[in-house]
Amino acid sequence: MHTDQLHNTDRIYALDALRSVMMLLGIVIHGALSYMVTKNDLWPLKDTANSLLFDLTNGFIHSFRMPVFFVVSGFFCALLVYKRGADAMLTNRVKRIVLPLLAGVLIIGPLETFALTFAKAKLTHAASPFRMGWDALAAGKFLPFLPGHLWFLYFLGIYALISRVLLMASGRAPAFNSSAQKVLTVILQHAGLRIACLSLLFFLCLYWQQSPYLLTSFGWALVPSIMTTYFLFFGLGWCIYTTNSLATMTRYPVLQLSIATLLLLAQLSIQVKTEWALMLRIALSSLNAPLFVFGFTALFLRYVNKHSPRMRYLADAAYWVYIIHLPIVTLIVGLLADYPLPAVVKFAITFSATCFLSLVSYHYLVRGTSIGLFLNGKVYKRKAERQVQPVSDTL
Repeated sequence: MHTDQLHNTDRIYALDALRSVMMLLGIVIHGALSYMVTKNDLWPLKDTANSLLFDLTNGFIHSFRMPVFFVVSGFFCALLVYKRGADAMLTNRVKRIVLPLLAGVLIIGPLETFALTFAKAKLTHAASPFRMGWDALAAGKFLPFLPGHLWFLYFLGIYALISRVLLMASGRAPAFNSSAQKVLTVILQHAGLRIACLSLLFFLCLYWQQSPYLLTSFGWALVPSIMTTYFLFFGLGWCIYTTNSLATMTRYPVLQLSIATLLLLAQLSIQVKTEWALMLRIALSSLNAPLFVFGFTALFLRYVNKHSPRMRYLADAAYWVYIIHLPIVTLIVGLLADYPLPAVVKFAITFSATCFLSLVSYHYLVRGTSIGLFLNGKVYKRKAERQVQPVSDTL
């Protein structure tokens, strides 16, 4: 695999697929939340059927999903800048991220309110759950509108603006910019150095948060420690592109992912609530996340970096599917509440039905309509489906 080939192609299939998979894993996380043994204070729905399997599943996915996603997003944002210009990048981000965020918040927010109220009523065996959901909707309990599960779009919009400002500043200091570029190139093109440097920076971010886990902000208020942490991964993706380092990251995917998994299991096994235990858990997390990031990047570059009609379709659908999936997941959790089924079966139904309904709605309501143009910058004809646009036009 040659670096020039990676940068000159209109569509980098490996990163396209990687970003889509990370986004769609959100359905797994949200579908599993109601069936975990451990109570999650951010998720109000708790089914009586539960399994530790879903605690482990969520812990595993959460440890790498958003870091990988933001790395890929940073890479494509840099690609936009260097192929179209900084102002064009900012315009694109407004069209493809900021406007869909606002539209999603306004539309999905009320739907989530209805679905959550309905599901909670079903899980607590309250009378008239449908009526309770409708009353919550009529009472405006979705106000004030919050980004919720679309928080990552909010962050990406801000990062695009920060990137534009940094580009202006770097243009005024070409000597420093050149020196920094050389240092970053050396670090990113050496496997040990890039893992060590990212681990150190991520450790400092987690220590700032005082949490061994990646924290998330679901409101409009910006939390500096959280913003900085995700910007670290976004910036990593940006630097991978600008230093032409992507093709150097194809080695040892299985080894990196295996070590990362072992470190994660070790981190999850530490339950002692002391300062030293917290520091040890932060240290283990700061090591496994970079290994997951570079491991999944290597895995997809080696084995998924080719055109696949199915993967292309899934990549195009992922944006819409993620935006619309949460009310569907919540509604199905509520509908299954009265059935004495094992947690694994309930999750399987929830996940399968959500994927089916989301993909059907994408195919018939989005793919060939103005909604698809609004989200992805392209519309596919029903039969020929000939219109194609680079993946960098989306997230």
